[in-house]
Amino acid sequence: MLTEAALICLVLNVEHEAKGESMLGQYAVVHVTRNRAKYNPDKVCEVVFKPYQFSWTIKMPGDTAKDFPKYAHIVKMAWDSPADITIGATHYHAAYIKPYWAAKMKRTVKIGNHIFYRSK
Repeated sequence: MLTEAALICLVLNVEHEAKGESMLGQYAVVHVTRNRAKYNPDKVCEVVFKPYQFSWTIKMPGDTAKDFPKYAHIVKMAWDSPADITIGATHYHAAYIKPYWAAKMKRTVKIGNHIFYRSK
């Protein structure tokens, strides 16, 4: 079960990383975060705010989620979903960039404008 802090961190992450994506794309961001946290809600904020993991945290916008109820609903459904639509992904990037680390990982799926990866 998600803690209040984990919910807030996930909502911020989804809004800043995937607000222009479909619901499936937003689910995928939750699943990547969940995979990195190893399904432990107490680790979610640590994962989200680990330096240089999610691009939005580098700039650290001072605002909060503008549509918290909408994203909270999506986050809760995605977190509780037994199916991982990213197939175990722990990383992703926008399709229009080519990060150095992608070649060292196994591509799992493309959802919307993001490509997802897990360790080989």
